[in-house]
Order: sequence, then structure tokens, then C-alpha cells
Amino acid sequence: MTRKVRFRNVGAGKGVKEQLSEKLLRSLYLEQGLTQSEIARRYGCTAQFISILLHEHGITRGSSRGG
Repeated sequence: MTRKVRFRNVGAGKGVKEQLSEKLLRSLYLEQGLTQSEIARRYGCTAQFISILLHEHGITRGSSRGG
């Protein structure tokens, strides 16, 4: 029996960090209300990676502009 191996997020972060600017992350996460998992699926990375980016930019659900 062949086991199906999924290489989820191979190369995650390559180019994703450049695509997801602080402005875009704020829009997706705060304005559009997407979850970290939803953003991750759109950009082919992990929710953990999105969490790191949000943290690096000081973005939290309770944050306002200029955070």
C-alpha cells in the first residue's frame, strides 16, 4: 500500500514574506477578518508563519493603525 505523502509548505516563506507587507497583513487580518489559517492557505505557508509575521509587525486583533 502506497502512503500518500504531502509536502505541505515546502519552501514556505520564500517570497511569501515579500508578498505580505504590513499593509496587506493589516487589511487581510484586521479589515477583512481572515484567520491566520485562511491567510496561510491563500499564500501557501503555515499559520505559524503568518503568526510570526503578524508579531513582527505588532499586529493583533485589538491593534489599531500605527501599532
